[in-house]
Amino acid sequence: MLKREEIISGIRERLHENPDIQAAWLGGSDANKRADEWSDIDLMVIGAAGKSEAVAAAIEKAVENISPIRIRFRLPTPTWHGFEQAFYQLENAPEDLMIDWLIMEEGKPHPWFEKERHGVGRVLFDKIGAVKEQRVDLGACREAAAKKVQELRLKFPLFRHLPVKFARRGLPVDAAYFYQALVLRPVVDLLRCLHCVERHDFGFRYLRDDLPREVYGAVERLCWPAGPGSIATAVEEASALFQKALTEWDAAELSSVQSAAAPV
Repeated sequence: MLKREEIISGIRERLHENPDIQAAWLGGSDANKRADEWSDIDLMVIGAAGKSEAVAAAIEKAVENISPIRIRFRLPTPTWHGFEQAFYQLENAPEDLMIDWLIMEEGKPHPWFEKERHGVGRVLFDKIGAVKEQRVDLGACREAAAKKVQELRLKFPLFRHLPVKFARRGLPVDAAYFYQALVLRPVVDLLRCLHCVERHDFGFRYLRDDLPREVYGAVERLCWPAGPGSIATAVEEASALFQKALTEWDAAELSSVQSAAAPV
């Protein structure tokens, strides 16, 4: 079976010689210093203007020269992020070593160099000096987070009763789903807005890196209720964590407003 570095090396060698491909780097776990032998391969590519389809074909050919592709899935367009993206699993590699590629065209703006959100990519090659670290628009992140908090402030207390109700009705599958969707996820979103506004919209991804240790520990405990009979207690604990975070958010917002209004 192929190893991770063998796949990466093979892709680098075959793409570097292609004149339509200007730069390639690894994002995801590589960019966030979390890569291990199980990490998938997040391949980021800059292609020449108007050459996205040719670049996609070149990537697929490069991969097929390394191993037959067992499963291929290309996101329907337009994608949610506006770029071409596909996923491959290889015949001659473990499932963990999935290839996830994304193509940007030269000269078009994109967010993937924002260090605070996406880390620092592992450059495979860069023919035109395109791979340049950028800083996130912190003001835009704070504005989006504030809007999200206002939504959570209303929706969390409105819907948190649902998993408890389903558990009482003897519907543990429904209870588990709604606990994750309507209790745990909103708590995580609020904690992100409070503690890591740059990645306020990352959900559970990189959560251990982005939350204080004790806060992450509280979330970890909430992820594993002992069973349907523990849902009500878990919702109570989640509610307390949510309210504490909301109080801290409001205090920080008030302090910010007062600081802005203070005479110079």
